[in-house]
Amino acid sequence: MARMNNNRPKQSRRKGNHKQLQIHSSTTKGFTTLELVIAMFVILIVTAIGVPQFMNMMHLARSRGVVSDFAGLVQAQRMRAVDDDRYYSTYVLAGGGNNPQRAYVDIYPQNVNGASGTGGAAYTCNVNGCDPMVVMSQEVNQQPAANAPATAALRLLVLPANSPVVPKDGSLPASPITFGPRGLPCTPVAVAGGTVCDSLGGPTAYWTFFQNNTTGYWGAVTVSPAGRIRRWFFSVAGANGANWVSY
Repeated sequence: MARMNNNRPKQSRRKGNHKQLQIHSSTTKGFTTLELVIAMFVILIVTAIGVPQFMNMMHLARSRGVVSDFAGLVQAQRMRAVDDDRYYSTYVLAGGGNNPQRAYVDIYPQNVNGASGTGGAAYTCNVNGCDPMVVMSQEVNQQPAANAPATAALRLLVLPANSPVVPKDGSLPASPITFGPRGLPCTPVAVAGGTVCDSLGGPTAYWTFFQNNTTGYWGAVTVSPAGRIRRWFFSVAGANGANWVSY
């Protein structure tokens, strides 16, 4: 009888442990359908908010990238003009289809009479060297200054209010951004036997504008008469309306 009494508690403990295991396993099941629906709903809301903001940031980055690349190209143009003791102009080749716009410094060929480049007719790359060039995003294009917003406000940020200098539109074939051997912007002037571009001809300033075709964002590169090259981004904020912001 003693043995039977000793075995009974063991059996009861085993049964108790088995029930505890069953209870524990029943509480570790997966998510309910309602929980999954709520989780998916939250994910959809976050996606709907986050994706447009992400795409907007991408378009903004492309716009600013084109402006920065063009400003860097103009700075390289200025240094080459000083180093080579020549004057150089920067042009933008129109894109089309799958071909984006390309900006380049018109350096080659370098003629013995001092003339350089093709006058914006074509990009040149030969045994003597290649024109410095940057490829712009397909969604960003150079635009005439006449189409740009708030140009009067930008002019006051580049030049004194009483300055007689009128910035030349660098997007026009007749007035590309040009630097002379003094490292200052200048205006090419036709003379007998060729063309000269000397800063002594008077103070010269340039600007050129870019617009994102997808978002409408505007950017600009300006060159002051002292040769200062600056990048700008156009924004609309506050009660005062439009603003150009340097970056």
